[in-house]
Amino acid sequence: MDIEEMKREIIKRISELQDEKEVEIARKIIEEALRFQKEGKLPEPGWAKGIITYVSDDFDDFIPPGFEESEIFPKDPPSLS
Repeated sequence: MDIEEMKREIIKRISELQDEKEVEIARKIIEEALRFQKEGKLPEPGWAKGIITYVSDDFDDFIPPGFEESEIFPKDPPSLS
């Protein structure tokens, strides 16, 4: 995907947003990206703080097939102490 296609995709997705808060979040992200580009520096840690406002208590209950246990995700991980 070239840069023009990526821009069109971003514009399309933003135009599909219905919630005012979601549009405001997109606007803030774009403003920050433009500011970083203008200043010529990378984003500082914490620049996106507040974007995620809710995480369900059971967000990690579902484990996709194949991720139950592997070398990367052992059933009983080794202790860090």
